[in-house]
Amino acid sequence: MTIRNGFTFNQVVPGTVRAWGYNYEGQCNIPGDLGPCAAVAAGEKHTIALRTDGTVRAWGYNGHGRCDVPLNLGPCTAVAGGDSHTIALRTDGALMAWGRNDYGQCNIPGDLGPCTAIAGGEHHTIALRTDGSVKAWGYNVWGQCDIPGDLGPCTAIAGGWYHTIALRTDGSVKAWGYNDAGQCDIPGDLGPCTTVAGGRRHTIALRTDGTVRAWGFNNYGQLNVPANLGPCTAIAGGAFHTIALRTDGSVKAWGYNEDGQCDIPGDLGPCTAVAGDYRHSVAIQR
Repeated sequence: MTIRNGFTFNQVVPGTVRAWGYNYEGQCNIPGDLGPCAAVAAGEKHTIALRTDGTVRAWGYNGHGRCDVPLNLGPCTAVAGGDSHTIALRTDGALMAWGRNDYGQCNIPGDLGPCTAIAGGEHHTIALRTDGSVKAWGYNVWGQCDIPGDLGPCTAIAGGWYHTIALRTDGSVKAWGYNDAGQCDIPGDLGPCTTVAGGRRHTIALRTDGTVRAWGFNNYGQLNVPANLGPCTAIAGGAFHTIALRTDGSVKAWGYNEDGQCDIPGDLGPCTAVAGDYRHSVAIQR
């Protein structure tokens, strides 16, 4: 069903993917045969879903083949999106990436080894290895692929436009790369966190008490966490907007909203996951 302003939704069943906002490339047009999903991710103009059977689907703008899932991919446990490339983590811990590759962002390092998490920046790829170490490759003009020597073992990773974010095992956050708006300057009073996310030029953290913090570029209010947000369980970043999943399963978004990416559908219902990029938002309804 398609309604005014380009919002497109499919029938609501458990595990249903929903998407809203910028839809000129069909990134919000959920495939009718998608079926229930366990995870979602977004690129600049495409959307990626991990189905409950471990298979991956991608749709929207397909320049550079970012939506062409390899036939030999096999079952996966996680998906991520860069600007124009797609990343998948297989059940054996190996990575595969496809789409735009002019900076080598799809060239998986031969010595990478098995991984537990993946993330994408604009033109770079980030992986969290089973030993807790972080590896990044691709576009590196701003040093976003240069892992700090004092990083130590990590539990979560995220990518911004040209910066990289990691959550260390002690709950502290580290960020490096392009820092024109202070997106890599970790607040001194942040405290321990449970996960991190990145927007184009801002960084988001979910603290252990369920509160959300954001810092960096704020021209569209993407750092202005709503006072009534309440405790959350997940976060995501679009280009210039921020998305949060609250403990009751409801979704809240704020920041740049020209395409309705912050207008949560009235019939969305409780969700289990959120994602965002450029000017659209994605969620899995439970």
